[in-house]
Amino acid sequence: MAALAQWEVPTESQPQAQQQRHSSASSTQPEKEYKWAAYLGDVVPVVDGEVVWERTFTNEASADVNYEAMLKYMNEVTHDEHQTEQSLVALVNKAEHTIAARMEEWLVFSTSFISLDRTRLIYTLTATCSDGAVTVKAFRLHYLYGEQQNKETRYAAEEWITDKYALNKKKTRLLPHSGKFRRTTVDRMEELMKNFELRVKATK
Repeated sequence: MAALAQWEVPTESQPQAQQQRHSSASSTQPEKEYKWAAYLGDVVPVVDGEVVWERTFTNEASADVNYEAMLKYMNEVTHDEHQTEQSLVALVNKAEHTIAARMEEWLVFSTSFISLDRTRLIYTLTATCSDGAVTVKAFRLHYLYGEQQNKETRYAAEEWITDKYALNKKKTRLLPHSGKFRRTTVDRMEELMKNFELRVKATK
């Protein structure tokens, strides 16, 4: 009888379905990809402590031609569908081929039949033109949020959409409130820069 106690069923003899269950239980399921992963990491450019989007686009046009083309285009941009009535080309320096605009536009987070969640984004936009190139810069970004509550709060981009303020401590997730500002601002700035690139490339 003591000898019989030594007997056991070998692993190979277990039913195949049972082996599969054991294998499945021990395997690690891949983690679902984070929905907003594209907005983590180095997506909000900070220069000397200030949030700044700046790009230089090249073509074969002269500084004068680029200046006239950008002046026309920035007048269009200040009147596009995103803008409030406060947006305008504020200053020009033809001798230095530089144009500056005050931008005030709506960023929409969500909308439905019964609610509209949005903020005003205010920033300075400049275009500096030279022979064969245009440098576009968006800076001094800040937000006015809370129109529906009749109590708008001002947020500076440096203290709201940067990694320190818009991401969790592990930098693996966007924070619920400031994160939506980060997402929509990145999308808008990249859209703006892409549109400028297309216009510069088309200038002859």
